[in-house]
Amino acid sequence: MTTFVFILIIFLNTLIGTIPIAGPFISGIVAGVLIGKKELAPAVAFWGAIIGGVLCRTFLSYSHNVWHRYLLTIFGNTMADYFQNIINGNHFYLVLYFGLINIAGAYLGVFIKNRLK
Repeated sequence: MTTFVFILIIFLNTLIGTIPIAGPFISGIVAGVLIGKKELAPAVAFWGAIIGGVLCRTFLSYSHNVWHRYLLTIFGNTMADYFQNIINGNHFYLVLYFGLINIAGAYLGVFIKNRLK
């Protein structure tokens, strides 16, 4: 089950990771809801986010990739410029952006799942 969620989180981060803040957050929520354990969900979300973020960065650097360019500019061009600098810039900031937002989403997802029980 954990491996399936891990692969799903990598896939989600690769697909919707360029939506500023919301993409990684939604991916973290999905991890938290599917796993449901407060100790395990943030770890799976973090590592899935890092690998998915690197793949997202790779696809974003391809100039003819319309999907990631569209998602990046969903909230406007100014925000797109800032987040493109984060994603294409230093690897440390890429890890912080994808990893920490996914961890926050994972905690929220676990909270939602435990609240609905």
